[in-house]
Amino acid sequence: MAKKNMMLLMAQEMCKRLVAEQTKTRLALGCDAAVIAANRVFHMGPGRAAAFAQAYSEAMNELAGLFLDDARENGDAGIDYAKGKRDELIRRIVGEENFVPFDRFYAPVYVDELRRVRSLEVPPENRKSPAGDEQASGADKEGLCDESR
Repeated sequence: MAKKNMMLLMAQEMCKRLVAEQTKTRLALGCDAAVIAANRVFHMGPGRAAAFAQAYSEAMNELAGLFLDDARENGDAGIDYAKGKRDELIRRIVGEENFVPFDRFYAPVYVDELRRVRSLEVPPENRKSPAGDEQASGADKEGLCDESR
């Protein structure tokens, strides 16, 4: 068996951490945007906005878990079960007139992204910057949309 190149392994791990940090930052920005929109449209204040942010994070985790579980447990690279469940839920919420099926909304991009993420999974111990790291991203700071609450 060939010996693994330590520099290559270190570079791969660094890439995994970067992808994880970028993903966390994008999710936090999405939550921030949703809270801002909820304030503008529904005039949500601090109490309702906090409850909304919590529900947003729970819904995001639920959807992500649904897709990852479908891909892992069912060996379904096409994630058909998860897409069907997502479509069912979204259709019920937005109505038939405003509904856009998963495959048309996301096209094949999501399947490619799912495969990429699955290949770059970061172990839990590597998901956060070490305590005291001066270079921690803004996504590590606590806030309304911080999932560590």
